[in-house]
Amino acid sequence: MITIATIKGSRFVAPIRNEVEKWDKALQLLGDTLEAWLTCQRNWLYLEPIFSAPDIQRQLPEEAKMFTQVDRAWRDIMRKVNSVPNALKAGTTPGLLEIMQQNNVLLEKIQKCLEDYLEVKRLVFPRFYFLSNDELLEILSQTRNPQAVQPHLGKCFDAVKSLEFSGETKSIDVLAMLSPEGERLPFGKVLKARGNVEAWLGSVEESMVTSIRKLIKAAIAEFTPEGREEWLLNHSGQVILVVSQILWCNEMAICLTSPNPTDALIAFKEKNIKVIYSCYYAV
Repeated sequence: MITIATIKGSRFVAPIRNEVEKWDKALQLLGDTLEAWLTCQRNWLYLEPIFSAPDIQRQLPEEAKMFTQVDRAWRDIMRKVNSVPNALKAGTTPGLLEIMQQNNVLLEKIQKCLEDYLEVKRLVFPRFYFLSNDELLEILSQTRNPQAVQPHLGKCFDAVKSLEFSGETKSIDVLAMLSPEGERLPFGKVLKARGNVEAWLGSVEESMVTSIRKLIKAAIAEFTPEGREEWLLNHSGQVILVVSQILWCNEMAICLTSPNPTDALIAFKEKNIKVIYSCYYAV
């Protein structure tokens, strides 16, 4: 294009002006087509694995139809180019630029609808905001496979490595949650991982809170100062932390409302030091 522009600016171009202008138009068209072509190719490569998933096609039928239209046109163009792999001929085919531009409009519309769809899912289950679009789409494209959420649970929930399903193949029964350290916290009831993933994950989240609340109440009821070492080893770490803070706050309130707060606080400090040492050696 630079060479053609140089020739067009020459005072000796008159005898070949028609040929130069023909090349100039062809190269301009080729440049515009390649730009639209690359945009179409980039968006098609991103969306093709997404809309090849049956679950996404089922959940986004209109967008799936639009993508099928683009996909059909794209494959037809690539077959023709494969049969005649000449850049200038392929890039200046009449109507090709318009097809690419039309495809790009449809692909942009599909991406906008896809982002709106993901936003709806995140509004239903806000912990999806911790996941990227690609990670969330990976989950949503496999809604019939509950195990697909396992690699992403660590981003959605702190200190949760995975969910424990019953031993059956392709089971939808969720029994417990597991921490990276190997702690197992059973749920109060068996949860069914069926339907939309954001719905049953919301039930899992509610069960997490309910189960930990029950364990905290049980740990408070079982606590005795004399059996603290054994108590520490019989409960989950999160439960121990919460209950220890509850007991500490309770005893601090007693100290501060006692007739002699200073002496009470000093005695409480000494008591805590002894507890820390005894717990350290017990663990």
